[in-house]
Amino acid sequence: MKSKRKIKKKIIFLILTMATGVVYKLPYIQDVFYVSIQESLNLSHTQLGNILSMAGLFSTFGFLLSIYFIDRISKRILIPCALIGVGFTGIYLYTLPSYYGLMFIWVLFALFSDMVYWAVLVKSVNELGNDDEQGRIFGFFEAGRGLFDTLIVFIALSIFSIYGSIKYVILFYSITCILMGVLAFILLDKDEKVNAKENKKKMSFPIEVIKVKEVWLISGNIFCAYAIYCGLTYMMPFLQNTFGIGVVVIGIYGTVNQYGIKMMAGPLGGYLADKKFKSTSRYFCFCFKLIIIANIIMILLAKSKISIIVGFVFVIVFSILVNSMKALLFAPMQEAGISEELSGAAISLSSFIGYSPLIFCYSLYGNILDKFNGLLGYRILFLILIVFGIIGLIINKKLREITVTNKLNEDKKVS
Repeated sequence: MKSKRKIKKKIIFLILTMATGVVYKLPYIQDVFYVSIQESLNLSHTQLGNILSMAGLFSTFGFLLSIYFIDRISKRILIPCALIGVGFTGIYLYTLPSYYGLMFIWVLFALFSDMVYWAVLVKSVNELGNDDEQGRIFGFFEAGRGLFDTLIVFIALSIFSIYGSIKYVILFYSITCILMGVLAFILLDKDEKVNAKENKKKMSFPIEVIKVKEVWLISGNIFCAYAIYCGLTYMMPFLQNTFGIGVVVIGIYGTVNQYGIKMMAGPLGGYLADKKFKSTSRYFCFCFKLIIIANIIMILLAKSKISIIVGFVFVIVFSILVNSMKALLFAPMQEAGISEELSGAAISLSSFIGYSPLIFCYSLYGNILDKFNGLLGYRILFLILIVFGIIGLIINKKLREITVTNKLNEDKKVS
């Protein structure tokens, strides 16, 4: 019986990993094929930016709206629906429609991939392990996702090099999404049926979850960690603009960061959180402390020959810490004692608050670097990251205190 349960968990884990590696390829196709998408769709930088901003707005509020169905509809319905929805929307994109048609497409991408898919994905991964396995589960999930993601991108690049048209890449992504949706529907288990009484109870979860202080602390933790993650985007230009490091070296670092550090950081962080620190909130405290110290050092250092070496080490260490934190953002849910029936609503609310830095951080950081040229701009950026680090550290210390108190109270009840 136990072996069957283990096999079932492994199948679910594999399906979730593969599905996540596929579902975001079309909504974020510009990450790899920016120029090709721009030219094929005849878009200016501003027009493409407007489309992505509109999608970001719908994504943010989609996270909040998912509270109302994540605990009421089975993952066997939601995950295939999201994948197939993205796939058929991609087929519409294949026709290369007008500007407003593209705006509509990216809104659909946001609704399917973020509102429908994201929260149920996190909830499903969360359910695969108990509270002392969450770090490793989320860590290895992030690594597996990165591996499958890389495989899909390399196939897409091969298709583009053979046919020389972005349309065939769009078609490949679309068909892969639809097939993955069908496979998910076949292999994923049905959730327990929700009767009318239970359904009525679950409608109250959005109000119930607002009353849980641990959810607000986890939301704040995600917010701080993601605001710092947004800063990671500017680390490569920091090396290039401040220290004059060559484009080739920067390119090598970018490749190592994209395909090496991201896949390694998740499992490493998960292992340390579960085995070394015995708590994801304690691991977050450790990461925030190192991020604060590292950024203080970079502010105080003068621009010199030694700073080039230190700068490169700083960026690599910063990337490892931030990517390991990103992989574990929702791991504290079980540790904090949030019930399984409330977990879906909690994930939706945490996603809405936690990912909101997407709305303002890139604009804030970019404006600072434009306004303050050279090293001064980056020092101000590092100062902002320190502030987020301090807030994150305080939040996790408080979360850890509450978690320990809750466990002591539970032990007293048992004894």
